[in-house]
Amino acid sequence: MGACSQSWFYSPWSDRCSADCGDGERSRSVVCLTNQTGSLPLDGCDDVKPEALITCNLGACTDRLEWYTGLWGQCSSECGKGRQSRGVVCVHHINGQLEVTSDTNCSHQPRPPDSQSCHLKSCGPQWYTTDWSSCSHSCGGGYRVREVRCLGDDLSPSYDCDFALTPARREECNTHICIPEMDGSCRDMYFNCELVLRAQLCVYSYYRMACCVSCSRTSHGYARR
Repeated sequence: MGACSQSWFYSPWSDRCSADCGDGERSRSVVCLTNQTGSLPLDGCDDVKPEALITCNLGACTDRLEWYTGLWGQCSSECGKGRQSRGVVCVHHINGQLEVTSDTNCSHQPRPPDSQSCHLKSCGPQWYTTDWSSCSHSCGGGYRVREVRCLGDDLSPSYDCDFALTPARREECNTHICIPEMDGSCRDMYFNCELVLRAQLCVYSYYRMACCVSCSRTSHGYARR
C-alpha cells in the first residue's frame, strides 16, 4: 500500500508562563504520528519540527516579594536517617536589585521547607545505649550503669555488632572525697587541734567537743597522716 504518511501533532500552548515576572516560557507537546486519513494534503514530518517552547513576559520584576532558597546542606548522618537544611529568605525585587527582607513580608506565599529528612545508606547493626543511671553514692566513690544493645537497621535485636567495641555498661562516679556538713555549733576552740587529731585524742568526748571540726575529719577517713 506504500509508505504511511506522517504529520506533526501538537497540543495547545500552556496558559501559564514559567516565570511570574521577567522572561519565561510557555510550552506545548509536539509529536510525529502516522496519519489515519491519507487523503489530506499534509506535509509529513520531514520538515522542521514545530516549536515546543515560546517566550513570554508578564512584566518586569519590580517591587515584588518572594521566597528564595539555597542549596541543601550535607546530611547530618553518614548512614541511616538524618536531617539536612538550607537557607530560606524573603527577597524584595526593587529596580532589578534583590534585598533580603523580613519573612513576614512573604507571608502571602507558602514558605518553602528549610529542613528535610535524608538517607545516604544503611548503617547495618550498631550499638545503642541508654542514659547513665544515677550514681550509687554522692561522694567517696560509687558507680552507675546503663543498658547496651545491638540493633539492626529495623531496630530488631542483632548479634552482628563488633563485640570488641561494646560500650561500657558500668563506670565509676563521684570519686571525690566526702566533706562533712558542719552546723554552726561545730568548731575548733583551740589553734592546736591539728595536734589533737594526730595524737588520736578524738576518742575522748572532751576533745571531740573542743576540736569538733578536726575530729569530724577523722570519722570521714581523711585525716592527714
